[in-house]
Amino acid sequence: MSDGLSADRAILGAVRGAQAGDDDAERIAAELAAIGSAPPVSISPEERWEYFLNRCKINNIEVHGASSRSDAVKRIARFIYTEHNSYRAVAGNDRRLAAMPWRDGGVLVRFGAAAPADPVAISYAHCGVAETGSVLLFSNRDNPASNNWLSRHHIVLMDEAMLVGNLEEAWDVVRRQTEGRLPYRGTHLISGPSSTGDIVGHIVTGAHGPQRLLLIVLGRVDPALLEACGHPQLPAPD
Repeated sequence: MSDGLSADRAILGAVRGAQAGDDDAERIAAELAAIGSAPPVSISPEERWEYFLNRCKINNIEVHGASSRSDAVKRIARFIYTEHNSYRAVAGNDRRLAAMPWRDGGVLVRFGAAAPADPVAISYAHCGVAETGSVLLFSNRDNPASNNWLSRHHIVLMDEAMLVGNLEEAWDVVRRQTEGRLPYRGTHLISGPSSTGDIVGHIVTGAHGPQRLLLIVLGRVDPALLEACGHPQLPAPD
């Protein structure tokens, strides 16, 4: 039996149990508990970055390395100017974004929520997930949800140390960073730019969100590994 059929039967069984009475509901709950759950995906620390970069390539996330915050700002500045002939971008009120040395690259940042006219939005990820090739962001005043959706280009910063192996570990990060309290509005796992296959069966990007998603990793990510996994790097700062 496929996983989809198993899930369908479990849901329908729960509905029937609710209709039939407590005895049937308890029996169904016991049967589901006996089935158990699949163990989490295990990815060793040594394999984590290569696994993540390959998943990001599949998801059309462009991953770039930066040796320092100043290096990251200069690379972002060059990208924004090349694409938009401007240095303007919108960023959330995250304290890590506020601490970036934007003047080093001449980036003109407006802090707040993105508007439809903003071509570039910048966010800060709480972690990356190797299992799915995703970045995890909170949706709150510090990182408004509109910054994930309204801009043509979405740039996400992430600390190199914050890559985890699987989704279970990602939720551990959420619990630690929020002291057990979920973010005010929600949590977003972003696994690539906006895309749809509804238009005559062809994959189209940017239909209802960013056309490109750039992940800038601050830390010691091997440039050779980035290139080998299909992530050509932004030009180095002058």
